[in-house]
Amino acid sequence: MDLIILNKYYFPLLHGAGGKYDELIIFSGMGLILIGLAFLSWRASEAKHERRRKRRTKRNR
Repeated sequence: MDLIILNKYYFPLLHGAGGKYDELIIFSGMGLILIGLAFLSWRASEAKHERRRKRRTKRNR
């Protein structure tokens, strides 16, 4: 008696489902998202550094 039932569904996500370059497109998109997040993080840290510098100059006067 086989208690494990295997459902065989086909989910075309990668490996040829979208053509020859589907993985390249997906991983490039993920890379662009990571680069965008890194840029936003860098910009926020620069703004924080600028606020900290202004606060220090006010204290030293």
